[in-house]
Amino acid sequence: MRAIEFLTEDVLAPAAMFDHRHLSWRPQNFLKKVAAGTPFVDKLGNKYYPNTEQVGALSVEVNNVLNALKKQPNAPLPSLTVKIDKIVTPNNEELPGKIMSVSKFEKADLETEKGKKSSDVNVQPLGIGITADPINKPNTKPKDKIVLSTEEEIKKALDNHQDIRAGELYNVIMTNKVLDTAGPLGQAIKQVATEMNKGVVPVIKQYNQPIQNKIAIDAGEYLGVLAMVNNIANFPKRDAFLNFLRSPDFNSLSLVFPGEQNSPLGDSYGVQNQETGHNIIISSKGGKGKTATGAAPSLSGLKTSIDKRKAKIRKGNGLDFINHIIQVSPTSAQGFAGINWIATHYPDKVPDKYKDLVPFYSEDVKQVLTNIRTKNAEPIPEKFLPLIQAPSIQKSKGTDGGKLVYVVTKDLVAAINGGIIKNFRTTVLELLDENFVQIFSRIVGGKLTADILWPGKVDGKVALHTKIAPGEPGKAGLSFKVTD
Repeated sequence: MRAIEFLTEDVLAPAAMFDHRHLSWRPQNFLKKVAAGTPFVDKLGNKYYPNTEQVGALSVEVNNVLNALKKQPNAPLPSLTVKIDKIVTPNNEELPGKIMSVSKFEKADLETEKGKKSSDVNVQPLGIGITADPINKPNTKPKDKIVLSTEEEIKKALDNHQDIRAGELYNVIMTNKVLDTAGPLGQAIKQVATEMNKGVVPVIKQYNQPIQNKIAIDAGEYLGVLAMVNNIANFPKRDAFLNFLRSPDFNSLSLVFPGEQNSPLGDSYGVQNQETGHNIIISSKGGKGKTATGAAPSLSGLKTSIDKRKAKIRKGNGLDFINHIIQVSPTSAQGFAGINWIATHYPDKVPDKYKDLVPFYSEDVKQVLTNIRTKNAEPIPEKFLPLIQAPSIQKSKGTDGGKLVYVVTKDLVAAINGGIIKNFRTTVLELLDENFVQIFSRIVGGKLTADILWPGKVDGKVALHTKIAPGEPGKAGLSFKVTD
């Protein structure tokens, strides 16, 4: 087996699924994967989450083929199809599911236990153990979670001596024990770090696409910082930024990787002067291509900055919209609240299909949320049904209420990004201020490049964003993207 074959370029074609050399385990691993609902992947790193209820029918189909092969080794092989509930791209965009041929997927998903263990290693900062202690214990209920400001979270990490000097980041990566257990993936990450430490933009085209994606997206949270430290990033304003920090280089910058899996704004924090508390929020995003932007930070992460600017809130301005949205609970109701906000402040900008439906009354929204909670046992208001009749929506997994939340939220995002709030971009960038640095780790031309955006309030482009899916309408609130 080649060193990188635990995630291979070979697809799960019928001949591979029923390869006589692997009949004792590969078809069964396929069925176990469907039963568990764990995702298949394709050569681009997209993840496909199978519907678990189909495992019975698939078991019959698979076993019929196995029985036929026992009688006749050259028996014809069928092309299996799987019902997919949702698709997640390498940039964490969620798309509706559909029925797909198994031949679309990588056969690496069904490889040996050793290969699966190495490919499943979490190589994000939290996974390799370089973060500060988490603020909350695992499985803490949302209502019981302690929320600290950025300043409080940084102080806690510094008091516990859980920061990493930027000049020592390379050594921290190279001596990391978890990466040593991550097989070819861990070896690839350390090789990338070695090239960066030599002042070279690392070549990663020799690795397959899933490994490349993990390097850029997951390990990119610290490799992007390493690229900045070693001056191999595309950072036109590096000298101005160092002058802003009043430092000749980044070596003395103290890095803090948050202990929570989903920190609201930054993937890491930088502290240049512990005495003055000069803190930098570093957002690291990764993906494939020159315009990859990664996952979007939550709007709720702007709450502290908004609280400091309450006096600037005016009816209908960007601050008013963001302040209104982040107070909506549950997050699945944000779309309704946002459309109502447009109807109040910009009635002529309400999308046509909502003009006879707004305002959305709380009783109607509660009925929609009840439909989601009861899994369609309680119907949504009949007047909303025309909104979810598009074939693509009807085919998606989810309750009628989940589909409605998806449609309304997507329409809100499109409306805001269409320019309803003229100062929305400047508002978000002002909230981020000069202490926000955006690092993009991108796979371009077979290399891992790094582009750094600062100051955000001058250079950034902003868009409202949502990762919502009809089957999981409450999984994530509205977010925003800052791009170059």
